Amino acid sequence: MALIRQESIDTVIEASDMLELVAPYTTLKKVGGGYMGRCPFHSEKDPSFSIDTVKKVYYCFSCGAKGNVVNFVMEKEGLDFPDAIKSMAERYGVKLQYEESSPEEEERRRRRERSYSLLDQAASYYARVLRESAAAAAAREYLAERGFKTEVIDEFRLGFSPAGGRDLLTKAAAKGYSEDELLAAGLLRERDGRRYDYFRGRLMFPFTDHRGRVLGFGARVLGDGKPKYLNSPDSDVYHKKYLLFGLGNARQASTREDRVYIVEGYTDVLALHQVGIANVVASMGTALTESQLKEVSRYTKNVYLALDADAAGRQAMLRALDVSKKLDLTIRLVQMPGGSDPADLVLAEGGAERFRELAAEALALLEYQVHETLASADLDTADGKFRALEALKPILAGAVNAVERDEQSRIIADRLRLSPENMAYLLKPAAKVEGTVGEGGTQRRVLSQEEIAERSFLSICLANPGEAGRYLQDMTEAHFTTEPNRSAFHWIKGKLGGTGNGTVIDASSMAAAGGGVESILPELLIRSETEANSPEALPELFMKLNVAELSRRIENLKSRLNSEEEPADFHELARLEERRRRIIEHLHSTHQGSI
Repeated sequence: MALIRQESIDTVIEASDMLELVAPYTTLKKVGGGYMGRCPFHSEKDPSFSIDTVKKVYYCFSCGAKGNVVNFVMEKEGLDFPDAIKSMAERYGVKLQYEESSPEEEERRRRRERSYSLLDQAASYYARVLRESAAAAAAREYLAERGFKTEVIDEFRLGFSPAGGRDLLTKAAAKGYSEDELLAAGLLRERDGRRYDYFRGRLMFPFTDHRGRVLGFGARVLGDGKPKYLNSPDSDVYHKKYLLFGLGNARQASTREDRVYIVEGYTDVLALHQVGIANVVASMGTALTESQLKEVSRYTKNVYLALDADAAGRQAMLRALDVSKKLDLTIRLVQMPGGSDPADLVLAEGGAERFRELAAEALALLEYQVHETLASADLDTADGKFRALEALKPILAGAVNAVERDEQSRIIADRLRLSPENMAYLLKPAAKVEGTVGEGGTQRRVLSQEEIAERSFLSICLANPGEAGRYLQDMTEAHFTTEPNRSAFHWIKGKLGGTGNGTVIDASSMAAAGGGVESILPELLIRSETEANSPEALPELFMKLNVAELSRRIENLKSRLNSEEEPADFHELARLEERRRRIIEHLHSTHQGSI
């Protein structure tokens, strides 16, 4: 795949409006030179999320989320770097330039772009047939009877494929597309030397990707024809096992709500959208795959299954639980009333509120598994209890966290009439050690006092480049205790040079920083503009970092006092201790003089 030129990346970043991109996910207020709001990456009551609309960077003082405008789009919209740049380029009207690539690569890219264009025009053609053609009257009647409004039909670009057999082929040929291109895009089929439209006489449901591009179609027959549902064949752009219907429409709502509902059918998605529940996708039946859940995990880690309560639906739920462990997903089950599906429920009077109530009562899948296992066990005999417990051990071992496991253990102990002590002993082989997880599931390492001082010094250097140069030039990486801080020191020292006058550090320079520096720079940049960063603080922090660095060297020498292989240099030890003493005295005198 051809690489996007750096000049184009810089142009996209320059053209982007960070306030506009962040606004859908949190409410921001002007504070000083930036904006503050509640963090869109974790749950919180007080605003700790800050953005700089000039440098186009963000930082959360609570959970530590940080990055530039491209990182934000990647994280909140579940995109990789190239797709984030492409999405932003489309939004801001930037034409991307690519590095030179081989003729073969250029031809593949050209074919894919032709396929996307062809599929998009096919979707528009089918939609026009549904709206205007007499042949689609039955399809319009079916949608009206189900209660679907024009707005949701248009939003999902529903259509109808004529039954003639060559209608789409003829229209596409008139626009310059060849039969081979239609065949490659899954719009044509070949049999006995004849080529004709792949879809004929069916209600059409376009599948779109995260960028809204049409990839293929699902099609429903309205009469007694077989098969009832027909999907596009796999192609260069359409791969059924990866796709969920409605994902392109649900992407932003899923990241904003931090949850997604997975239903079985196309009409379930339409019905929920129609009543204002936009974070919903369909698995096209109960065969929910790991690849589909991986796609969902790009937008949220909270998955709510609203599947039919039949045997196939239950199996899909259990498969989803197994996959959830690999992808760090939290799976919950929205239990639908017997015999009803989400579309029937929400389109009835008061149905939307009823669905939300059921979602609020959703069971974690672990709880569902425990309930089902106990319900199917013979708990009146000792053997039945033993078998139930053996079946429950691996289920409890798959608990997301210790709290969930302990809660279900208490329920099991009560049902099996076991004492807590016996229950703990019997389940001991299934126990599992969990790491420390912070609010919202975000892992957050506590910084040492040394690291905090180092980052404060570096942020003040960014805020006062004219003063910082003379301190930086007298320092080495030995003054910093972690690799991110050392990398940032080298990068800032190189950027600011001797005096740093006129130096600008922005999102573009950060994106090209490399070497792990980008992981800490957003935090330093935000700190440099939101904290008290008087240049008078530089000499004091500089001296403190020197004292800390000298202390580490002294401790190292002391540890070698009794070593025969590499004995310590007593003269060097005395010199370092004297130097540290003088700096400490100077610090004390400076503080006393300021009182």
